[in-house]
Amino acid sequence: MKKNYLFLVGFLSLFLASCTTTNPEVSSSVDIESVSSSESISLPEESSAEVEALSVEAYFPFEADVAYSYAGDGNEYVSYQKYPQYYENNRIQYVTKNAGSHFIEVLELEEGAITQVFRRDETYFRENMLDQTRDESSTILLKEPLEIGNNWDNSEITALDIEIETMVGTFPSLEVTTTEKDTITKRYYAEGIGLVKEIYTDTNGSYEMTATLESREEGTAETVVLPTYYPDRNVMGLEVAEVNISFFTNDVTRKVIAELFTHIPGVDYGQVIPEGTQIKSLYLNDDGRVYVDFSQGLVNDLNAGSSAEKLLLQSIVNTIGSYYGVEEVVLTVENAPYKSGHIEMNEGEPFYVEINSVLE
Repeated sequence: MKKNYLFLVGFLSLFLASCTTTNPEVSSSVDIESVSSSESISLPEESSAEVEALSVEAYFPFEADVAYSYAGDGNEYVSYQKYPQYYENNRIQYVTKNAGSHFIEVLELEEGAITQVFRRDETYFRENMLDQTRDESSTILLKEPLEIGNNWDNSEITALDIEIETMVGTFPSLEVTTTEKDTITKRYYAEGIGLVKEIYTDTNGSYEMTATLESREEGTAETVVLPTYYPDRNVMGLEVAEVNISFFTNDVTRKVIAELFTHIPGVDYGQVIPEGTQIKSLYLNDDGRVYVDFSQGLVNDLNAGSSAEKLLLQSIVNTIGSYYGVEEVVLTVENAPYKSGHIEMNEGEPFYVEINSVLE
């Protein structure tokens, strides 16, 4: 179904991405709770110095654990949510979600400018991409000096103190106007808040779409619904539940998923991996496969017969495959092919997502 939105993604990239150039069915009656990781990457230390007025930092604050929501008008897909997934030094990674698509962008603060240095469309999983840079994604969003008439590429600061009314208050805002071919986009940034409104139209003024800040919640996690598989109580097949997983800024995906596998909330028999087993690495590779490496405890402490072991491994593969949207998962233990008394895999041999064993 995601492919149905490819046209929309290209359209919204102009409006939502600030670019000047360029599951299987699941069911469960379980009352699911949220899962989050208690371990995370260290956040940058807050500076004791006040942000100087009329600096890009003032209008583009990099903050962790702040969820933004924008109400749209003029198109059903203009409304969107935005969350800072990773933040370190002078870079921050946001995910933007609307009704049809998710995309990732990495912003960099450097030499008085905020630049989008990386963008990845159609991204429905969480992975740290702070070190990524893509020339074709490089777009300056705001640049000093912050004064009327300052311009770069196709953008220009056209106002400094416009009162913008939003659902969370009225803010004096800086206006940036971007003109491309037949489109005009105006973006409004408020000091200490960031983006508060976008207006998108054509040069003829024949239509208009807007996105206005609807809520800004601090200390909030990003919530992801993940189809999670596990053997049924009688170990005859697999059951699946939609689990709400919570990620705060800089939470490590592999640790959150390992915690989920250790105990699925609300399911007293929902343990997929032995207690203390770690996921040592987890990533989507360029070959379209997901690679996941477990600690030795996955084999040493499994304590399961052949049938149960197959179901447990299938639970892992189905859950991870669903999260990343892939069919093949290469599962290793301490960087070696999976090997136990019942199952032995070859180097690079994948497990396959298989839902036929899911019980009705």
